Amino acid sequence: MNVSYRTTLLFVALVFPLTLHSTDIFVSSQGEVKILASLNPHIIPGNPKLGNTILIVNAPKKQKNIRIITSCEHKESILYKESKEDKKTIYVIQVSFPDSCEIPNIRIGDQENVFTDTLFSLPMEAFGKMENSLVNTNSNELLSIMRKQSIAPSKEVGATLMKKLQSLQTLYKNLDIIMRSDIARDILQNRENIRYFSPVAGYELPSKDKLIPWASRSYRKDTTDGIHHGWDVMAPTGTPVQAISKGKVIRVVNDWNWGKFNAIKKWSLTEDDRLQNLDIFRGNQVWLQTLDGNVTFYSHLSRISPNIAIGSYVDKGSSLGNIGISGVPDKNYRDVHLHFEIQQNPFRENMKNPTYLEIMRWNYVGKSLKKQEIYAKMRMIFG
Repeated sequence: MNVSYRTTLLFVALVFPLTLHSTDIFVSSQGEVKILASLNPHIIPGNPKLGNTILIVNAPKKQKNIRIITSCEHKESILYKESKEDKKTIYVIQVSFPDSCEIPNIRIGDQENVFTDTLFSLPMEAFGKMENSLVNTNSNELLSIMRKQSIAPSKEVGATLMKKLQSLQTLYKNLDIIMRSDIARDILQNRENIRYFSPVAGYELPSKDKLIPWASRSYRKDTTDGIHHGWDVMAPTGTPVQAISKGKVIRVVNDWNWGKFNAIKKWSLTEDDRLQNLDIFRGNQVWLQTLDGNVTFYSHLSRISPNIAIGSYVDKGSSLGNIGISGVPDKNYRDVHLHFEIQQNPFRENMKNPTYLEIMRWNYVGKSLKKQEIYAKMRMIFG
C-alpha cells in the first residue's frame, strides 16, 4: 500500500467528483457493504489540511465501481484495496471536501445504485464555528489547548494495512492539535494586547454623563430596564462608523422599519422581554465579536456597508456602515448619534456558540459602576 503522510495533504491526480443522478436506484446492500471508519476525527471542509479524510470500506469481492454518495461537493479516489479470505475486499478511499459544507451524512453506491443501509455520519465542522468556539473560551483553557502535546507516532512501522492506517489517523489528530493550538495562541496574543478606538473617526467618546453607560433612561422604564447600556457618539446622519478592533461579524440587522415598534411588549415583562424590547430600540445594527471574546453592538445605523455580512472578518477601522436614527421612536429626532455598547464575555462553560439572547444577557462594560469608574475604564480600554 503506497500511502504516506503526504497523501492526506495532497489530492491525488486522479479524482472522481460524483453526484446523485436521477437514474440512481436506492437499494439495500443486505449488509454486505459497510463504511468501517473515517480516519480524520475532525473534518473541516475547505481547509487545505483537514478538509479531507480516509474512509475504510468493506464490500464483497464481486462489488464493482464503489463510489461515495454525499450532498457536498467532493473529490474521491480509491488509494488501495485488499482482498480478504472471507470473499470481502477492504477499500481505502480518500475523500476531499474543497468547499465549506456542514452536511455530514454519506453513503456508498456503485455505478447505478445507492445503498441505503450504508449511512455514515462524518465528524464535519465549519472552520468559523471551531474558531468562534475558541474565541468564547477563557484564557486558562486556551493555554491548556496551546500546551497540548502532539501524539507520538507508533515505533512499530510495520508493513500491515492496519499499521499504516493507524499512522494516518495519528497524523490527522496531530494536524488538529496544531491547528487548534495556533488559533488559541493568536486569540490569546490579541486578547492581551487589544485596545479599542473610537467607532466614529474624528469623534471622541462622550464626556457628558448622560451619554455613557449606566446613565438613567427613566422614560423607558415601562419597556426596558430604564438604563443606558452604552455610549452615544454625537455625529451627523451619514457619518461613517468603523470597527473598534479586529473581529468577526456575528449579527446584522438591516430590515428595521417603524412597524417594528408594534412588537414591543409592555405588560408583565420578564428580564428577557426587556432585553428584546431594547434590541428593537437599537434599530439597524451590526454585532462584532472581537478576539478578546467581547461583542460590540453598533446601533441606529442608516446604512450597513455592503461587504458586511454574518461571518465576515474585519480589521480595526473597517467601515461597518453609517450613522442614522433607526430604532429611535421620534421621526423628527435631532440628537443624531451612534449608540454602541460592549458586552463582556463571561466565558461560561459549555457556551461555545451563544445565542443572540444569551449575548444580550451578558453584563455590558460600565454596568453598576460609578461615573468616575466608567471614565477610568474608558481611558483604559480605549488607550
